[in-house]
Amino acid sequence: MKPPPAADPDFSPSGPSPAGPEPAGWIITVGDELINGVRVDTNTAWLAERLEEYGVRVTRALSVGDDEAAIGEAVAEALATVPLVIVSGGLGPTADDRTKQALADLFGVPLTRRPEVEEAVVAFFATRGRAASPVNLDQALVPEGFEAAVNPRGTAPGMLRRSGGQLLFVLPGVPGEMKALMRGWVEPVLAAEFAAGLIVRRRWFCTTGIGESDLYDSVGDLAEMAPALSLAYLPSPQGTALYLTARGEDEAAVEAALAAAAEHITRAAGEYLYACGNISLAEYLADLFTREELTLATAESCTGGMIAAELTAVAGASAWFRRGWVTYSDEAKSDDLGVPAELIAEHGAVSEPVARAMATGARQRAQSDWSLAVTGIAGPTGERPGKPIGLTFVACAGPDGVVVRRYLFGGSERRLNRSRARAVALDLLRRMVTGLDPERGGWETPRKS
Repeated sequence: MKPPPAADPDFSPSGPSPAGPEPAGWIITVGDELINGVRVDTNTAWLAERLEEYGVRVTRALSVGDDEAAIGEAVAEALATVPLVIVSGGLGPTADDRTKQALADLFGVPLTRRPEVEEAVVAFFATRGRAASPVNLDQALVPEGFEAAVNPRGTAPGMLRRSGGQLLFVLPGVPGEMKALMRGWVEPVLAAEFAAGLIVRRRWFCTTGIGESDLYDSVGDLAEMAPALSLAYLPSPQGTALYLTARGEDEAAVEAALAAAAEHITRAAGEYLYACGNISLAEYLADLFTREELTLATAESCTGGMIAAELTAVAGASAWFRRGWVTYSDEAKSDDLGVPAELIAEHGAVSEPVARAMATGARQRAQSDWSLAVTGIAGPTGERPGKPIGLTFVACAGPDGVVVRRYLFGGSERRLNRSRARAVALDLLRRMVTGLDPERGGWETPRKS
């Protein structure tokens, strides 16, 4: 393999130097399981978020298989482009872990045994009443020219190569081990090399009930407010989160820009903004119901308990969540919630009257302050004349009565339709409890039944 330009100690990558503002970085994850669909790469997202804290802008993230040539080519390209590269994965003791050998071949150096790493491996197995095997002891082999860091959670060491103003970190792929080395070893280096003089401040804003494009029309990208501001739109079935970042070398200027942007976002997002922070809608509702000392019951058909599961996943839900029903069949709606059988026969289970009766029955039987009910056709089957796939009715009952919203979600993907139904139900509950107009929100214009 041809050595990369970075093998020259005098090589300086294009782009900002480590001492300059907002240096760029690449993240490379290694493993066949990441490119054949067996495992989802979660390391990249976590690493990118941590690098942001040190002013490092990740310009590329890629995954390569357990192939020495592919690993070497990816690292060589990265080192020819940016001052910081983080590689994760391929450091285990088995034959399919090839990152160390790929790096040794890339730089034309041998693997050398590091006594401090070998001692740590021996101690790791000794605490578990076992002796380290020769394969385990080979974890102490590190390419010459790399610094090694003992892994506090496992046996694969972290590795670092410094050359020509560049940093190449190599970390295990096991998330717990990678995070431990990142926080305890990598981040102090990043703080010294990259973050000096650069101030980075961030805030989260969470919205629901409005589409990403409509939210953008209201909020914009903030480029005109200050060049040091950036705003990311992160949509999901629950809503769109806004990730605001302000950077600069003057703390007062950064804080002023951040405050002005936050005020603009809060005003522009208006009633669709439910939290100035990175929390879920369920967490927001849990805090609301706890503070107001309110109680809730749910009755679900097409969502099959997803709403109750989302709400009760929040610690302390037992203080305010009274009861939940999954009334999937017509008989269950009648037996458990008291929905009249003749009402179902006349209008069908997926209808405004039945959703209303479900919410009313749940609130009465649970003796709760509020209740939510959902009935719909999630798909991909179940369509009938006048009732297409995606048709969903959401009802919320409270002290002042019941509101029912009708939705027609596009597409026949069952998972997505159920997620949308859960999201609009939680948004309707939020609106009614806080006194907002219940006929707004929910992404789509409601269609009256």
